[in-house]
Amino acid sequence: MTNLMPKVAVLDDDETWCLAIKRFFRTHFDVTTFTDAQSFLNSALDSYDLVIIDFTIAPNHRHETSTNGIEIIHQLKTSLKQPPLTILTSAFISRSDLVLDHTLGLQADLIMPKDCGLDEILQTTQQLLNSRELLSN
Repeated sequence: MTNLMPKVAVLDDDETWCLAIKRFFRTHFDVTTFTDAQSFLNSALDSYDLVIIDFTIAPNHRHETSTNGIEIIHQLKTSLKQPPLTILTSAFISRSDLVLDHTLGLQADLIMPKDCGLDEILQTTQQLLNSRELLSN
């Protein structure tokens, strides 16, 4: 039996956040999580329907510097023929920041503060995937 659930990748250096999303989304999506940018970039990125990327990925034992989520999204959008939909998330932005600064994620399909909650992130993810499906039909 083939898995027809949309494939979602999550890149976030917070393992607890990755686990929460994976558990919360598992009945709706096939979720793969990554806690470092290199593992994420080395994966089959064109196989995902949507990726959720944290704004800042802290350095770990494999990386000397932190990674910017906008740079990773830019890399996806410019290197893949059919890039996945992208959501940029951050614990450091709020809804009011999103209204004030639209330049934060010009490359991202959507920007969401983490404090909006998993219910809203799930609902928005489903809406974004549904809108792509409608456009492709």
